[in-house]
Amino acid sequence: MSLQSFRVDQTLLPRKLRRSIQWNTSFFTQKKFVPHCSTDVSTSCREEVPNYLAVNVLPDQSNTRQGAVRKVIVILNPNSGFRSSRDVFYKKVQSKLKLSGFLMEVVETAYAGHAKVLASTVDLSKFPDGIICVGGDGIVNEVLNGLLARDDFQVAIRLPIGIIPAGSDNSLVWTVLGIKDPVSAAIVLAKGGFTPIDVFAVKWIKAGVTHFGLTASYYGFVADVLELSENFRLHLGPFRYVAAGLLKFLSLPQYRFEVDYLPLSPGTNPELKPLTEKCHEHLSDDDKVRGGIHLDGRIEDSWVTRKGEFLGIFVCNHFCKPARGLLSPVIAPKAQHDDGNLDLILVHGSGRLKLFCFFVAYQLCWHLLLPYVEYVKVKQVKIRPVGNTHNGCGVDGELLRGEGKAEWQCSLLPAQGRLLGRHPGALK
Repeated sequence: MSLQSFRVDQTLLPRKLRRSIQWNTSFFTQKKFVPHCSTDVSTSCREEVPNYLAVNVLPDQSNTRQGAVRKVIVILNPNSGFRSSRDVFYKKVQSKLKLSGFLMEVVETAYAGHAKVLASTVDLSKFPDGIICVGGDGIVNEVLNGLLARDDFQVAIRLPIGIIPAGSDNSLVWTVLGIKDPVSAAIVLAKGGFTPIDVFAVKWIKAGVTHFGLTASYYGFVADVLELSENFRLHLGPFRYVAAGLLKFLSLPQYRFEVDYLPLSPGTNPELKPLTEKCHEHLSDDDKVRGGIHLDGRIEDSWVTRKGEFLGIFVCNHFCKPARGLLSPVIAPKAQHDDGNLDLILVHGSGRLKLFCFFVAYQLCWHLLLPYVEYVKVKQVKIRPVGNTHNGCGVDGELLRGEGKAEWQCSLLPAQGRLLGRHPGALK
């Protein structure tokens, strides 16, 4: 029987064998393979890349070496939001990070404060490329404080922190990186790059205890709401703040504080002068300015004191845009995450009417136009509750409780933190 043949490397082969070779060659040339890891950092494997992932993730690694492996530890809070963070990570995010070259070890937190313990004890040499937090602003705050509690904190603070938003409040990643959803966060992490960010410290002066943050600290009504909301965490999830806010609004107490702040020199804040001048016209008789100290013919910056009733006090590290809600109001519109200073907002007065007007105006970004709202850029702030005023404060969604007449001091560590992912402005 005659055979039809063709020449391959100068060898005659049957037609059926030729078709088999052509089919296998086509099959393997159409496959794409990239390295990825399992949740155990000691193992790795190869996996096919679906076309849609290959398009959306792999070409975006503009700041990553071709084929580079990035070793990170993933700290996941299973109770974040509506306890959906596991599904968010394992179903939507994990595969994308694997395909983009991340070698991950995933650890789930088991109790409040567990993320801080992990960050303070983990062997950083095993995860030189960072820590990825899956949850809300609270778990990021725990990781930050864990890193700064280490003996090698000067090295640890330079370790970049990645964020997969899956919590009740994701203001940090939305404000700084412009990310609202977990899939977008995974793509930004895959692209690579870092964003420097200021770190602020809140010190309980009497006890000598310091807590660090990246977003804001707050006192008065909002701190009271934060404390009450913990009673509804398991039942209401993110809506616990609404329920606690309504209850506290109906039984609104008076808040009295003494506030000392060190403002930036007027020359560095010309745009804030009309706001501060407007607010000074509505201050009480207790308000005063301490005289400067003469040094070599120069006058040192003066501390400014405010005393009286305050519905709220906010010390912001960036403009603090909430990720949830129909509108995206900002509490401190002139604040930047890397400008080397803090933004102080004082809501003077008391009563439900003023508080209601403030929050309505805040939703419309008109709150700085209110005559009883003072806004100034500062270097440091000292806050002392007076009388029966709630003596705790909130830092990035975490409540700090003081005892007795607590005094809190806020200061700044400029550009000491690093977030995984590039700020949108850096990409232009």
